[in-house]
Amino acid sequence: MAVVDGCNIPEDLYYWIEKHVWAKPDDDVVVIGLSDVAQNLAGKIIVVNLKSAGKTLARGKSGGTLESGKWVGSIPTPVAGEVIEVNQDAKANPSLVNEDPYGKGWLLKIRPTNWEEDKNRLVTGEEGVLSYREKLQQEGIKCSQ
Repeated sequence: MAVVDGCNIPEDLYYWIEKHVWAKPDDDVVVIGLSDVAQNLAGKIIVVNLKSAGKTLARGKSGGTLESGKWVGSIPTPVAGEVIEVNQDAKANPSLVNEDPYGKGWLLKIRPTNWEEDKNRLVTGEEGVLSYREKLQQEGIKCSQ
């Protein structure tokens, strides 16, 4: 895992950097969550509202909302498809998104309409880390550990 300005950026995920969300293929589904950068910017997450299983979402549409003491925002989905599972643990314990954004704090599992097309709009590996580094430096963002 790369660390950029205090932010954890795993190389094995696909990022939509402008939206601070990640996607990870897992067999025929894609797991989606908020990046470490996003959870740092938001502060302590106090509410997680997610779309219901069975909903079909277009890429970029809201998969739900998050609320912290200083921010309320939507979670844009980096892939189009059907929501097949929501993280009930994160809904019940929103701090999981802060504590483990790439693990227990995942948000949605989506059966993608066209993963091959959507993944080409995301960055991963070394390219993802370098792109995130550039974005953080441009915007003066640092994560607290």
